[in-house]
Amino acid sequence: MIKVSRMADYAVLLVCRMSIKKDKVFSAQDLSLQTSLPITTVSKILTKLTKSKIISSVRGVAGGYKLLTDAKDISVGNIIDVIDGKVALTVCIEESNHTCGLAAMCPSHSNWQIINNAVSNALNSVSIEEMSKPIQNFRNSKIGTINSKFNHLEN
Repeated sequence: MIKVSRMADYAVLLVCRMSIKKDKVFSAQDLSLQTSLPITTVSKILTKLTKSKIISSVRGVAGGYKLLTDAKDISVGNIIDVIDGKVALTVCIEESNHTCGLAAMCPSHSNWQIINNAVSNALNSVSIEEMSKPIQNFRNSKIGTINSKFNHLEN
């Protein structure tokens, strides 16, 4: 089963929460209370998001964290990349795996790259702005359109 990690899922949740009030400074404690996530988990995610310059930390008594980028310019793929690293559906697609002993005789390697690119493109085409709003009509949404592109793979 291919799954987005729990930490990446939580990171999307936190950034969505922060995107609702873009200029607000959120404390880790506030985000923890608003999302029901443990403070240690929130802190780990905020540290990674700060290092990647998606959010910034604000020092002082009224300090905390705020978005540096508009939610429309942050994709779900960006968040997953920060938390989990680049999407790699198979070991031979991973950036760190430059030498696969089977590549020369493997007919599926290039096809896995095509599939990996399609999944990455799908994740990168959905913004945090879109994720933070409930979908009224799934079939007509960007996410519904992406989903319909992959429906034929299930048959």
